[in-house]
Amino acid sequence: MRHLYFFWTFIKQPPLGIVLVITAFMCALLGIEVDRDVIIFIKNNSQYFYTDIFRKITNAGDATFWLLLAAAGITFCAYIRSTQYLIAYHRQLKVYLLQLAFVTSAWLLSGVIHHIIKVVLGRYRPRYLFSENWYGVNPLNFNIAHNSFPSGHTQTIFAIAIGLTLLYPRLGIFLVPLAVLVGISRVVLIAHYPSDVLFGAYLGMATAILVKRHYFDKRNIF
Repeated sequence: MRHLYFFWTFIKQPPLGIVLVITAFMCALLGIEVDRDVIIFIKNNSQYFYTDIFRKITNAGDATFWLLLAAAGITFCAYIRSTQYLIAYHRQLKVYLLQLAFVTSAWLLSGVIHHIIKVVLGRYRPRYLFSENWYGVNPLNFNIAHNSFPSGHTQTIFAIAIGLTLLYPRLGIFLVPLAVLVGISRVVLIAHYPSDVLFGAYLGMATAILVKRHYFDKRNIF
């Protein structure tokens, strides 16, 4: 009952709850009617989709890159604050440290949820449609490399883009289009189906908003 209450509480929170319902419905519809045809079309016409460019764009959703960057940033801010260097900037460095902690926690939490969904659902990646003619799900598949739903690159970049945009709204002009392009790249490169990308985007966005709303905002951290 506690889990049902939590779910109902989440659903009532505008606008994330209703968007979750709409997103889940659209993903189901795409999976039934659209995903397979889109991937087959892209596969048969890959020469028209600028795949070389999208291979570079997709790197912006690489979790390893962001993990190293976050670790370096947090380590630097924490180290400077523990020394006598730049004392005049210690207060501002604390703010930056908390902001890094927010964005990183939103991204990591959404990443954990993303992996749980991937294992539970076990949707085959698009490459298996062409190599094995497999399309559908294989629930409780712990081989993450085989699983497609949701897109991890998209979840990563949306959690980071929305997290940073909540802190610095003007950055959204650049970060949100970048996140969208990363999502598109996952489909163009036949790494994911459109519904994988759609739910990955929602997961990253919603987690960033919820972490800020229910942890950082309630404690007046920023």
